[in-house]
Amino acid sequence: MNKKVQATGLAILLAATGAFGLAGCSSDSGDAAASGDAAVEETTTVDVAEDLQNARQAVLDALEDDAWAQVMLASDVDAPTVKYGLMVMPFVASDASERVTGTVTINDGDKFVIEADSAATGQTWQIDQDGNITEVTE
Repeated sequence: MNKKVQATGLAILLAATGAFGLAGCSSDSGDAAASGDAAVEETTTVDVAEDLQNARQAVLDALEDDAWAQVMLASDVDAPTVKYGLMVMPFVASDASERVTGTVTINDGDKFVIEADSAATGQTWQIDQDGNITEVTE
């Protein structure tokens, strides 16, 4: 009798766990809080995030000293350099990125967006001056 009670209890526990698991996996597209959590979670798994953050920091460093209309990110310079009226900042992308924006246009003195294409997935991601990373969709 004791084994039958244990088996029944185990079956109920497994059924309850499964039900809670399915409820946790479901989503309601109308739930703004769930959507916000998903966006934050998605951002942390972006494979080009480090390249985007490094590129953003290079642009922010360039803007510390002067107001530039454009900042170029280049792998062929070792230190910040002014060429052709542009501030050129050293930047080397990792193998995670197939492409990172080379010339960043600065709007209103400090607004900009940098894009990177994932070498693994082909997805395009962007980062803004505030560090917000989002997927570029067409």
